[in-house]
Amino acid sequence: MRFFSLLAPFALLGVSAAFAADPSPTASPTPEAAAAEGFDLPVPMGIPVKGIKIPHRNEEGKLVMTIEADVAKKIDETHVEMENMKIESVDDEGKTILITLPQSVFDLETRILTGESNAFIQRDDFEITGDAVEFNTKTRHATLRGKIRMVIQSASIEQ
Repeated sequence: MRFFSLLAPFALLGVSAAFAADPSPTASPTPEAAAAEGFDLPVPMGIPVKGIKIPHRNEEGKLVMTIEADVAKKIDETHVEMENMKIESVDDEGKTILITLPQSVFDLETRILTGESNAFIQRDDFEITGDAVEFNTKTRHATLRGKIRMVIQSASIEQ
């Protein structure tokens, strides 16, 4: 395998391409589809919950994402703080993408997850690290900030 290290601007393009969901407009979701879109977060206000795992399914009931955290705590009505969080998502190509964050906050209204330190994103053909990340769980689009490093792994080229 050959490895290439890219600078930050290219890393952001890679993240956008890797996580972009189908941008085609859809009709208003039915109540059943809206329920399928949401996350069931069994986290009471102010009480830490250890070892939480949150599956997310699409309208057809297919598992598209799983969020796991060592500790989750609801800090107000719309925010859940998580420690040692991991997201496993399947992209449009059917490849598994792993996102890990030591500390993160999940906004229940916007469904945006933010992490301000040591963001790590991995797929079988690339790895991206950054100082901070914002991940929209609806669109599966991530934005990295700060010092960013991307390594692309490709098959060796025969000559």
